[in-house]
Formats: sequence, C-alpha cells, structure tokens
Amino acid sequence: MRVATLHILMEWADEALDALEQADIELVAYLPDTKLMPLIDAAEDRDRFETVLVTREEEGVGVVAGAWLGGKRGALLCQSSGLANTFNAIASLAIPARIPFLTITTRRGDLGEFNLAQVPAGYGMPGLLDELGVRNHCIDDLEHVDDRVRMAAETAFATETPYAVLLESTVTGYKEENQ
Repeated sequence: MRVATLHILMEWADEALDALEQADIELVAYLPDTKLMPLIDAAEDRDRFETVLVTREEEGVGVVAGAWLGGKRGALLCQSSGLANTFNAIASLAIPARIPFLTITTRRGDLGEFNLAQVPAGYGMPGLLDELGVRNHCIDDLEHVDDRVRMAAETAFATETPYAVLLESTVTGYKEENQ
C-alpha cells in the first residue's frame, strides 16, 4: 500500500510540475512541507527551474515579485497556514503593483486533519483569499491537477494578479492521527 501511495503522490507532483513548465514558470520559491516534497524535489531535479528555499512565506512573495520584475515567472509552494502569513505582502505589494505569481498550497484543516492549529487558516482559506481579492481554486481530484494548475498559472500571468491553487488532502494524501 505504501508503494502505491508514493506512486500517486509522485504522479500529482509530476503533473503539477509539467503544468508549471507549460506556463513558462522558471522560478520556484518554497518552504519545506512534507506533502509538497515530491513537487519540490522534482523541481530541484529539473534544470528548467531555479528553486529558492525561503525561511518565511512572505519572503517567498518577495522572491517571486523580484523574479517578475526581472522578467521571470514565479511560483510559491507552501501550506495553507503559511499562505496566511503572506497576506500583508500580497495585499501591500503584489496586488497594488500588479505582480502575478502562482501559489500551490497544500490545504490543511479539512478532511483528514487532526491538528486543530491548522484548522483556522486551512479550512477557511478559500474565503480568506476571496476577502483579500485573490482568486483561488481547490483541486480535490488527481485527474485535474495538470490542467487546473496550468490554467491557474496562465490566469495569474494574463491578468497580472496572484492566483492560489489549494491542493486538498484527497490529492496529496494525509497523515493518520496515530502516525
């Protein structure tokens, strides 16, 4: 069962990375996250992507903003509680300056979540992003990872606005409470 789960996790990550490549994204800023590691590792292995490890999520917004100002497209990878940390940087920099980027975010706080500290920002993230004026889309099915990530990236750069893709635990897997 563990091997099958690993294969599924790698499959969504490869599809997401292919979508980033199709959308001409060159820079990937990230914070380490267990669920995102297949995507992070794959990005680091492909010569096409420059990867930047950041220490805080709002630093990631600065990195992708700098990439855009330098003529490159960027993506930020983080979990939903970390995405909440970026709200000031998004609202005071990215939105008013029309700096686009895509964020691929693992959504915590919903199905399969046992850590109550993850619930406020994770469960409420779509509404929080709506209030901030950041368009977002939840992906809950492996079948739609590639096209939805690509479409979100294309939308972000065509409209020069940030766009958030929230990956549900039905895509990334979840940790059982007893583990």
